[in-house]
Amino acid sequence: MITKITLKRVASYGETPAILSTDKRINLVYWLNGTGKTTISKYLRNTGDAEFSECSLEWLSDEKVLVYNEDFVSDNFYTKDELKGIFTLSKENREASEKIENAKKEIARLDKELEDAEKGCGLKVDLNTKKEQIDELEKWTHDAIWKIKEEYSWGDRVLEFCLTGKKGSKSSLFEHLRSIQKPVTTPSKSTDILKKEAESIKEDAELLDEDISGIDDVFSHIEANLLFQDAIVWNSDSQIAELIQRLGNADWVRKGLEYLPKSPEGLSDNVCPFCQSETITDDLRDEIRAYFDETYAQNIDSLKGLQISYEKWYQLVVDAFSAYLLHPMVKEQESEFKLKHGALLKVLDENRGKITAKISNPSQKVTLLDSASFISDFNAFLKTITNHTKVFNEKIRDREKTKKSIEREFWEIMRWGYDRDMEDYEDKSKRYLADLKSIETKIAETRGFIEAQKDVIKEAQKEIVNIDEAIGRINSQLLLMWIEGFSIAKATNNSYKLSRKWFESAKFKSLSEGEKTVISFLYFLYLCEWRESESEVSMKKIAVIDDPISSLSHIYVFNIAQLIRDRFFDGSYEQVFVLTHNLYFFHELLHKKKDSEAKLFRLHKADVTTIFEMDRQEIQNEYQSYWQIIKDYKASRASEVLLANAMRNILERFFGFINKHNFNELTAELWKDEWYRFFIRYMNKESHFDAINISDSKEIDWTIFLNAFEKVFTDADFKDHYDTMMG
Repeated sequence: MITKITLKRVASYGETPAILSTDKRINLVYWLNGTGKTTISKYLRNTGDAEFSECSLEWLSDEKVLVYNEDFVSDNFYTKDELKGIFTLSKENREASEKIENAKKEIARLDKELEDAEKGCGLKVDLNTKKEQIDELEKWTHDAIWKIKEEYSWGDRVLEFCLTGKKGSKSSLFEHLRSIQKPVTTPSKSTDILKKEAESIKEDAELLDEDISGIDDVFSHIEANLLFQDAIVWNSDSQIAELIQRLGNADWVRKGLEYLPKSPEGLSDNVCPFCQSETITDDLRDEIRAYFDETYAQNIDSLKGLQISYEKWYQLVVDAFSAYLLHPMVKEQESEFKLKHGALLKVLDENRGKITAKISNPSQKVTLLDSASFISDFNAFLKTITNHTKVFNEKIRDREKTKKSIEREFWEIMRWGYDRDMEDYEDKSKRYLADLKSIETKIAETRGFIEAQKDVIKEAQKEIVNIDEAIGRINSQLLLMWIEGFSIAKATNNSYKLSRKWFESAKFKSLSEGEKTVISFLYFLYLCEWRESESEVSMKKIAVIDDPISSLSHIYVFNIAQLIRDRFFDGSYEQVFVLTHNLYFFHELLHKKKDSEAKLFRLHKADVTTIFEMDRQEIQNEYQSYWQIIKDYKASRASEVLLANAMRNILERFFGFINKHNFNELTAELWKDEWYRFFIRYMNKESHFDAINISDSKEIDWTIFLNAFEKVFTDADFKDHYDTMMG
């Protein structure tokens, strides 16, 4: 049983939540008036009020909460002449009583079925276990999905924009991924590709050249020329034709012509370039030249022309290699580019060799390879590069659209990659929620059975309910507390009225402050014990009691404390909260209570109120509490508004009552220092020693006050006492 009360931005509670958390049945909250105790009781009495919109409460579920505070007194006594009756049950109707008892037993059994935590088998235990399973599943899955943020927002942040608006919490990131439909097939891109795309569209990225021209097919008409497939031969009418044909060395002879002079001049001995003998005559020279006639020469020139053109275009293809690689898109696909470019060059190189061979041996037939398909393939590659470039440029022109596309693809990749986690979550979550719904249905049915038994009790109670017993109990308690001036009497319509000894009725306003406190608290006490209406069925209760000792003498404070111990601390309430500023009352409530039986809290108020747990030995008396205010102030946990009054009370008690010192005599030395005169006058404020008006506390230098306060004890030789009390 853990109760957690959180107060924020209401009354003296500030932006930082003040939290009262307890696992004890008895809880006492202590400190001076004005520090925020009543705000706690007001909140517990009306948690739905708008002023408490930023406060929160965690505790048991179905308990009835009864709060005694100034609002309770006002609502029940000041605004009405008559009080609502407190209903009790008599046992005159045995049959009705048995129905009630049987119904109570059945309710107790059903309650046990709901809450049998000790055996770990109650419906609420099962419910909590299943909720814990769901929470654990969600936590595990959320942690797994959170790795997306860790990788793309804390590590490599190129794709961080994909997480915009989705990384505020683990649950929001998870729910976004959950909303993405799983792709039908594996995403075609990887996050590495998306990173490159994201990098490429940065603000400083420039448009790329889209005019990537291909290679013109200028080789095909050369490669198809019939000269290469013809045997280019000589003049058969020459006298030496028969010999050259028989020897089959026409190309060899033609080559030798290059070494023959065009005229005999220059040849010393008519030396043959082949055998180096003087066998060359003018007639032989003319016959050899006649063998290779003009047609033959023209064909050779044509072949050489074709070779020159082929070489020129070939060189352009070679030179284009470096130019193409300057383009970023080509560079990205350099391997494929080199493969296609190399394949084309290989064909062209082979043809170049064949052309050279043909010119060297014109009579030999050669067939050149067709380079058209290789050029087409290479140009198709360049066309793809052009298309990619246009797409890239379009992405640059509309960066936002591109980023949205990258984001969409990013989340498809994430959904695919985390599919196992998501599927596991959906499968288990579906089963857990089905189990949870089944348990909730059983709980609802059980509660329905409980309500049915309550209806049985309500009907049976109508036959034996009365308000007379409460009247007798309240009046008896008044007499026990020596209050004889008034009593409670029965009025009309099942209500009560106040009655004085000589008058049939009396107004609540006519009572003394102490009498008002006693009667209102006794009414609250019996209202808690019994019922507010005829049909109310007894249920578990939580009692909240806020300072029920206003204007009471010590004997009444003692009596009220005893009543609370006897009636509220006896175990019949699920939890009890008592809030007080009275230290005597505080310690009376703890009388004979072990430290383990109750949890104690102390409020601190500086700019705002905070709540701390405390030990029962921490403050033994009011004198100690004033010292605690000074310590709290020095620790920034108390307001300066309380500081001067605490100092004055300490000085009066210690020096006035304990040591019988005269304050003016004690401060004679201090008075000599003008810095401390204001402190002395303030300590005498509203006393007959000094009637001078004191300015507002906001104008006070509290450092001077603290120094002067310490100096009083030092000058009076009680520095040890000061040090002891200040801890």
